[in-house]
Amino acid sequence: MNVKKTKVMVFNSVDPCQEFLFEGDIIECVQTFKYLGILLKTTPNLDNAVEHLAAASRRSLFALNRRYAELRIMDVKLRCDLFNTLVHSTTSYTYEVWVDSKKIEAIEVVYQGFLKSLLGVRKTTSTSIVLVEFGKFSFEHFAWGQALLYYNRVSTVTKDRILGKAWEAQLTMLVAGKKCWAGSVKKWLL
Repeated sequence: MNVKKTKVMVFNSVDPCQEFLFEGDIIECVQTFKYLGILLKTTPNLDNAVEHLAAASRRSLFALNRRYAELRIMDVKLRCDLFNTLVHSTTSYTYEVWVDSKKIEAIEVVYQGFLKSLLGVRKTTSTSIVLVEFGKFSFEHFAWGQALLYYNRVSTVTKDRILGKAWEAQLTMLVAGKKCWAGSVKKWLL
């Protein structure tokens, strides 16, 4: 293990940074860390990560719109395909985990804004009408669908695997009445 490249992040409110040692070397303790494109902070939720993804999706959409104009791409299906490939893939990264974030609205705005701009309608146009016109669901609805699929998959993993152990921890938290991901999904189902 390379101690210089290794970081420690503590997710609690009591003592955010303690001293961690590995073979006598101190491992740096950080308040934020970017892991596989997700910005993690020591806060007890993923709202910061979702805000970061929303900002990234806005930048991606701006760049994509500029390319549409430069290349004179007018075909709606091609624009949708490019959006799904270049922007939606960014915004939907790990949404199975953060779908219950209060900040999902920031990503929904980008998604709805893209569809409304394709139709050439005002921002105040009913989102329901726009979604029906495209035959699509809201981003949040789609994300919850993916979260339910993930919930189903995780719940069937054997206990000897690390994901199975994480699932067991979720169930323990759920039974104890603590806030957890499994509880959020269960609440959404009811």
